[in-house]
Amino acid sequence: MKTEILLAAYNGEKHLPALLDSLKAQTDPDFSVRFQDDGSDDGTAELLSAAAKEDRRFIPGSEAGRHFGPAGNFLSLMRQTDADFVLLCDQDDIWDPEKAAVLKQALLDAQAEYGEGTPLLVHSDCRILDEDGEETCESFFRHQGWDPAAVTLPRLLVQNNVTGCTLIMNRALLDLVAEHGKAKELFMHDWFIALTAASFGRVAFVDRPLTGYRQHGDNSIGASRENLVLRGFRALGRRQDAKRRILLTYTHTRVFCKLYGDKLPEEAKRITSAYLETRTMKKIPRVLAVRRLGCTMQSRITRIGQVLFG
Repeated sequence: MKTEILLAAYNGEKHLPALLDSLKAQTDPDFSVRFQDDGSDDGTAELLSAAAKEDRRFIPGSEAGRHFGPAGNFLSLMRQTDADFVLLCDQDDIWDPEKAAVLKQALLDAQAEYGEGTPLLVHSDCRILDEDGEETCESFFRHQGWDPAAVTLPRLLVQNNVTGCTLIMNRALLDLVAEHGKAKELFMHDWFIALTAASFGRVAFVDRPLTGYRQHGDNSIGASRENLVLRGFRALGRRQDAKRRILLTYTHTRVFCKLYGDKLPEEAKRITSAYLETRTMKKIPRVLAVRRLGCTMQSRITRIGQVLFG
């Protein structure tokens, strides 16, 4: 199975060298890295070019220099690759040496169980690092209060727990995402990928941190720096913010359904349609209907917020 790591980069010269070193140190014996600069105005492009000259496993993308944004850059790379297995890579993280090998084996196991033609996604936990690469939390899942068992469409519709830099997908899933994903309509590409896998195939979780997820001022989206309980109490006191987050789940579900249209499997159509219908219900019937569908958020605090503000 040909494996390719897709590295989307933009103005990342500060942390990119550590990431490149961790990719070069992967224990998996057979992979390549397809990288693409998104029109940086720092030294990112030069660092990537130097990596390609030093290591033939590093391959430049064909649309370098254009500014697509994070989702657009990853979608561009997905449409270029001919790999069987694909991992997504952010420019500022640090990969454990065995990350690619562990995720590839988990995906091979999933294909043996469900078949090569089934769209499959495997993702893992990660550690949180500070600006300087020092570990601040050993588990992103515990920090966020996420449920590792939330791998089904109803659960993922209302709260995504798939972080793009922790996932690997097979060709069947990649083809769907590359064909139907439209960057300008996506909130985040990893949520769209997760819903695609849950609708058309399977999502599996490796309960092990395999990535150092760096938090700094330039992260577009990342882990909150407050602990879960404090974040929960703050959220409960911010009614409008909580309502907007829940409204986003309906908006994102509508966009997801629009992008796939009639190609969405019947069970996924039933679930997404039923969830969207709850939006127009009165409060108590809506809460009960959402619960019956299994569209429950993942931590106790977020479930309380879902009942109060949903």
